Amino acid sequence: MSVLDRITGFSRYEQALDPQLLSLTLESQRVRVFQSHKALWLVLGSGLVYIYGLWNEVPSGNLLIWMSLIMLLAMSRVLICRYVERRLQFTSVADLYRHELLLYVSSFLSTVAVGSGYWWVCLQGSDRAVFAVTLLSLIYAIGTTINSSIHYRGFPLLLLTNLGQGIAFLSIFRSPADIEISAAMLAIMILLMQFGRRNAEVFAESIRIRDENREQNVKLEKDKLIIEKALNVARKANEEKNRFMAAASHDLRQPLHAMTLFLGSLRHMGGDERTRELIDKIDETSSLLHEQFNSLLDLSKFDAGVITADHTEFRLDALLKNIVDGVMPEAQSKNIDLHLYISPVTVHSDMLLLERMFRNLIINAVRYTDKGSVVVQARLQRAGLNISVIDTGIGIAPDDQQRIFHDYYQVSNRARSKGKGSGLGLAIVKRIAALLEMKLTLKSEPGVGSTFSVHVPGRAVVNGGDESLQSRSDQPEGDLEGVRTLVVDDDPAILDAVTGLLRTWGCHVVSAASPEQLERLMASDHEFELVLLDDMLHDEVTGLDIARDLLQYLPRQRILLATGNVSSARLAEIREAGFNVLVKPVDYYVLRQALQDAMKTPDRPNPSG
Repeated sequence: MSVLDRITGFSRYEQALDPQLLSLTLESQRVRVFQSHKALWLVLGSGLVYIYGLWNEVPSGNLLIWMSLIMLLAMSRVLICRYVERRLQFTSVADLYRHELLLYVSSFLSTVAVGSGYWWVCLQGSDRAVFAVTLLSLIYAIGTTINSSIHYRGFPLLLLTNLGQGIAFLSIFRSPADIEISAAMLAIMILLMQFGRRNAEVFAESIRIRDENREQNVKLEKDKLIIEKALNVARKANEEKNRFMAAASHDLRQPLHAMTLFLGSLRHMGGDERTRELIDKIDETSSLLHEQFNSLLDLSKFDAGVITADHTEFRLDALLKNIVDGVMPEAQSKNIDLHLYISPVTVHSDMLLLERMFRNLIINAVRYTDKGSVVVQARLQRAGLNISVIDTGIGIAPDDQQRIFHDYYQVSNRARSKGKGSGLGLAIVKRIAALLEMKLTLKSEPGVGSTFSVHVPGRAVVNGGDESLQSRSDQPEGDLEGVRTLVVDDDPAILDAVTGLLRTWGCHVVSAASPEQLERLMASDHEFELVLLDDMLHDEVTGLDIARDLLQYLPRQRILLATGNVSSARLAEIREAGFNVLVKPVDYYVLRQALQDAMKTPDRPNPSG
């Protein structure tokens, strides 16, 4: 390796440089170029001052030659720096090598020129001239340290060509007393070399850290892009999943809804004992299918993160009363006493999810109790409301008390008897309790019974009602005989089933299969007492839109919407609009009760619209 190669740190014939050496060389060139621009005016100003101050102290010709040489080299270095500055982007090793040599040679010649002042000026000059040259030499040495020490390989030679000439001159051509000055200059030169070495090490370390940070930033940017891309994919997948869940829920609920209504019509038609027995079996199978479908769909939606809580205020005592009334026939068929003990209370929570949770707990208690009773009771505590479902059933062994909340796990049902359900009820209960931030506990003893308790936190309990809950059996059932009813649904099977069922209850039914058909119908006849609308009618016009238009003819309570879309956001939108909504599939007795309740509303339009 040649001397020049040692000074630059690499050979011009290398094909590629180490990335760290390349980055360090480029950055050191950038720093030296920037600092050299600022030094030019300082050099020119100093030169003029020295010419003026030493004009009578030394031979003027020598002074002019020395100062001119320094200033010409300073201007040449600035031109070289501008040349290098325009080519600082790395192109090849040879170009980088050439730039390094240009910068170093210009610095080398400048230091030689400054140190040569001892020979041009001091040999025939006064002590004042020697002092002035020594001062300029030291100042230039400090400037060289600041500018060039970051590239340390050639830095000591730059100090030596400058200060070394002064040390030699003062040691040889001056009096013995000046040897002290030369010794001081030697000490300063050694200190500057040590400082330059440390400065170069700090500079190299800072460049290494900077490059590492850049690499990390590049990696983070790449990771960010990957994460953003993955998030976009996940977001799109989630949107597709939500659309699929909504479509699957609607499309699968439609035939179940139609079958349930056809069964209601068939049961009303009567028949012999064998026919009624077959209808009962079909109804039982339909109910089981309905339950298992809801359980599977709900479970998949919970695991997919689709379900969110939609909090509203409602009477919890009324909700539990409706559930108990619905489960009562099954309890009576098994000669089990089913009791509800609760005072009027209003809570702020998700009504549909709470209804699902308590229905599963109460149905589960009835199914696993062969004798005795099932009691649903609520106690208002300081920390909230505690609701317990207590049964005298088979009980649950300690080893099973955690597993019963797992998917498809059932106690004492290895044969998968359809009467025991699908094994998903308690799994859904656990997910709902977690979503609503309610504590679910279980106490059970085999052969004695079980107690499932749900703690509704105090923040969700609004207040106690001011009216007692009246038993459904004490309320007038209502009569649908002769009620003019409008039914709107775009599914022919459901439209046929609803129309047939309502007619068996004595309703005068008019039906429409599309918004366009409904518009033509309303142009000629709008004297209806009840309206039953499917919400998912059309891409542009929904049942809710039509319901709002119908408010000019009859009150909100007389307009019922049915939907297979179980999105909490959509159900909340319908309820916030003030309309009653039924989620498909709807059991015929639930539909009948909803219609009877609607008929209790006075037959006049809502003035608020």
